[in-house]
Amino acid sequence: AAEEAEKLKLNAIDGEALKILEENDLEGFGIGLVGRKKITFVSERRREGKMNVPLDGVEGWSVDEVEKWMDENGMGEEGKMMKREGVDGIVFVQLQAKDLSELGMKDFRRRREVMGKIDEWRNQFKKNKEEEKTSKSETAPR
Repeated sequence: AAEEAEKLKLNAIDGEALKILEENDLEGFGIGLVGRKKITFVSERRREGKMNVPLDGVEGWSVDEVEKWMDENGMGEEGKMMKREGVDGIVFVQLQAKDLSELGMKDFRRRREVMGKIDEWRNQFKKNKEEEKTSKSETAPR
């Protein structure tokens, strides 16, 4: 994090500029994948005015929790790799197929398998969130 902060400082990027930066802008500053994902996440929260809102669910996972989920879902080696690279919940929820290659997963077929499992999880997580909202609205006093 200190290295990324220094690179932002060298490029005169302040809090206001962070609100409009995109991930590919950060890559041009020489910031690695994990740093880009975290900075992009913070930028989005700033734009949405949610800097003081606690992280929800997986976004709050530590690198150990990401590794554990990966291991429990048959992706132990990839989980170890993500832990080495510092992938926590904030980064995990933003992962795309191209990111897996940058993290060191060279085998195309395995990247597709891993991304498929992550996408399955995302779809289930989204479905659960929608059901939770529906359930709350049905039980809310009128």
